[in-house]
Amino acid sequence: MASVVPVCNGVLTVDLTGVLRCSVDWQTIATPAFFDFSQIDPAIMGQAVGAGFFIGGSALGFAWGCRQLYETIRGK
Repeated sequence: MASVVPVCNGVLTVDLTGVLRCSVDWQTIATPAFFDFSQIDPAIMGQAVGAGFFIGGSALGFAWGCRQLYETIRGK
């Protein structure tokens, strides 16, 4: 479903009631359709989610290991 956006090629003014007025006739420009999840390839989406978990899990694992090393050195 294509939608349109109003465009003023002249001078924009605001009247006392807050309504925008254009010095020339308003024109419309077609805008692209909104994002649709059905356009996503499930295999690529799975790879992206997996990569996010791998990167986040690696960072959490590294932080946990550093904490364990720190606590071992401190003697807890």
